Amino acid sequence: MSKEILITGGHVVTLDDTLGDGLGDALGDVPGGDVRVRDCVITQIGVGLRPGPDTEVVDARGRLVVPGLIDTHRHVWQGAIAGFTPQMTGYGYGPAVLTGISLDHTAADIYAGTLWGAMQALDAGITTIGDWAHALQSADHADANLRGLRESGIRGLFFYGGPGPADDDPNPPHPLDARRMRDEHFPGSGSGSGSGSGNSGTGNSATGTGRLRMGMALRGPCFTSPERNRQDFAFARELGLPISIHVGMAGTADAVTALRRDGLLGPDVNYIHANQLTDEEMDLIAASGGTVTITPSTDMLMQFGTYPATGRALERDIVSGLGVDTVCSAGTDLFSEMRLALAAERSRANAESLARNDLVHEVALHQRDMLRLATLGGAQVLGLADETGSLTPGKQADITIVDLRSPHLDGFGDPVAMLVLGAGPADVETVLVGGEFAKRDGTLVGTHAAKARDLMHETQDRLRAAIR
Repeated sequence: MSKEILITGGHVVTLDDTLGDGLGDALGDVPGGDVRVRDCVITQIGVGLRPGPDTEVVDARGRLVVPGLIDTHRHVWQGAIAGFTPQMTGYGYGPAVLTGISLDHTAADIYAGTLWGAMQALDAGITTIGDWAHALQSADHADANLRGLRESGIRGLFFYGGPGPADDDPNPPHPLDARRMRDEHFPGSGSGSGSGSGNSGTGNSATGTGRLRMGMALRGPCFTSPERNRQDFAFARELGLPISIHVGMAGTADAVTALRRDGLLGPDVNYIHANQLTDEEMDLIAASGGTVTITPSTDMLMQFGTYPATGRALERDIVSGLGVDTVCSAGTDLFSEMRLALAAERSRANAESLARNDLVHEVALHQRDMLRLATLGGAQVLGLADETGSLTPGKQADITIVDLRSPHLDGFGDPVAMLVLGAGPADVETVLVGGEFAKRDGTLVGTHAAKARDLMHETQDRLRAAIR
């Protein structure tokens, strides 16, 4: 890697409203702009920046330069079993995946699936991920999952989940191995949730693994007993780690009110899905400073809810981000999630007018609102907004470059609208994480890319043989 990289001539969408200086509109766009990267960090954004003698120049003319996308909730270990449950609801997903094929995964399979799953994300322009790792049967599985993330080069949070060692307890405790994982792999963690510079959300100040932080993927009140849930929350908070739980899905109820009853609400809690929550529960999340992760594809494909929580969360100013969730039943990119979130929310917002056969003059939410959810909003959810989420001098150089020259993206209006309405992983030309190339000229780079594919296919072959 050159010490300095200069991305030149692209339509730069910074998502940093404090920039501008006459160079762009109120959202910080810089048409025909340049981004200078030095020693992993964005150092300058402007027009007509000149390269030095040793600068590596990336031509971005005809491209859109945006912050690296951020997926706040994905089960990355499922990279090797994408498409396994395409017609299943959440009700069928549990026995098929969580107490089914996941138990056939050795530690080596978890490593292979996670490494490949992270490469799937990077290929789609996702530079930061919230990995909800819930197939960890042992400490070896946990270490393998973390190793897959680390070797991929992706940034993000490793949310330590279950099921833990086999146990006859119908409400087993959260794996106690989480303490060992924190102490061995995340020295310096446990300082509480992030604050300042827009860094609200479920982050922490762990620095032990560079690009990765640790959190806790708890079962939550919907999937364990009240007593065990209180113990799990206490364990996570004793370790000083942010918490992520599933709530507001079909078949679950009263999760947030249960947390209030037990005094467990707080700004360190991320609520995944939240589709079926009552208005009172959404208000409780807002008042407590919690965050929401919206997963439109699985929400609507797997009967998790009628509409994603997008509008209801945003109208309460709840910090929110987008997630792919399970690639067993959905895709692998955030472009699809942005489109579906926008379409579903406009449908929800217009439902009453349609029922009256009334026409409306405008529709709620803009395409740029979706890009913000997929970048800066996601960084805030994960507590990483001081590091990433916008193209801001001083932040890490997490950058995604999308080629707009194809017929389906070479439009007349706002290029961000074209991206949200039409782009896909194949349009992602270049991806940098911390100033290092993860994808270039439309192809994943590094020896680990080919290695990940081979390992993934070996795992697939073994799993097919195991379930015959």
